[in-house]
Amino acid sequence: MQDQHIMHRLKLRELRILLAVTQAGSMAKAATQLAISQPAVSRAIADMEAALGVSLLNRSSQGVEPTPYGHALIKRAVAVFDELRHYAGIRIMPRRWMFVLVIGLSGPAYRHNQRASRKARSLSEGR
Repeated sequence: MQDQHIMHRLKLRELRILLAVTQAGSMAKAATQLAISQPAVSRAIADMEAALGVSLLNRSSQGVEPTPYGHALIKRAVAVFDELRHYAGIRIMPRRWMFVLVIGLSGPAYRHNQRASRKARSLSEGR
């Protein structure tokens, strides 16, 4: 149940915002670069943290730094966007080529991802 909640809650837009925040070093700078409001950036980060149940960023008066969980998610987000760029030219994809994307973390979230991976495999095998 929680796996489905996490998968429905994480959106590419939020991952893009997380990458922008960590690259810019602050939520305000990221908001300017993305042409969205700073509260929208803060809300996207807070939504991801709530969905995952972990803190992704350490906040200070000097800016933001990723936590270990933040680093792990950033690494996965970069891979996700690399894959999306790779497949951007494909207009029609046969159903048998469709896949489920699971972004994993260590600790409690890791155990939930193991169950999601098993479910994804069973779905792809037609069970």
